[in-house]
Amino acid sequence: MNRTSGAAAIILAGGKSTRLGRDKASELLLGRPLLQRVIDRLAGLVDEYVIVSAVGQELPEVVVPVAPSVVEDIYPETGPLGGIYTGLKAARAPVGLAVACDMPLLQRPLVAELLRLAPEYDVVLPVADDFPQTLCAVYAKACLEPMRRQIEAGKYRITGFFADVRTRLLGPEEWRDLDPDGLSFQNLNREDDLRRAAEMLRSESSRAPTAEGRPHSGHPGVQ
Repeated sequence: MNRTSGAAAIILAGGKSTRLGRDKASELLLGRPLLQRVIDRLAGLVDEYVIVSAVGQELPEVVVPVAPSVVEDIYPETGPLGGIYTGLKAARAPVGLAVACDMPLLQRPLVAELLRLAPEYDVVLPVADDFPQTLCAVYAKACLEPMRRQIEAGKYRITGFFADVRTRLLGPEEWRDLDPDGLSFQNLNREDDLRRAAEMLRSESSRAPTAEGRPHSGHPGVQ
């Protein structure tokens, strides 16, 4: 699969994990931190990694194809919208794929399609079960100002600014062939979710390994 140039991965690592009760970024899944699992799924599809952490959060050591940027959330307590804004503002690339650190089953064909469509729109995202999948979505820099206005107005729903930008929604008829089971949209919130994800990853073991670039070892905060 060809690399999509000019795109960043924005990985939100600072969620509160209230249901799991542990830091998800550092949670081990088959011996690897969830943050690493997500990085592995995106290797070769993006040119830049921006990891958004909570204030004071300690992240696990990871191996990244290119040295990542680690930024603390500019707008704490504003949910994923503040994290997406923070990552998109920090990115050098004109667009960023926003995902959470507890999404280790991202499907590369779907991600590649979202990035392929990105140059023509400001937001590109799938819709599953009538819900826009805002944390498996590509956002352009043009979203920054509408996002900022909304956050500072105390409105934190991600879809709230979509009417102000060029938005492309992909229905199931468009993405189902790329991700038949909707695995890209699955978050790991409970112990059962971790167990199911581990089973799915084991079942993938016979597939070709994820493409990787030149690794950057160590804590993601070290540049």
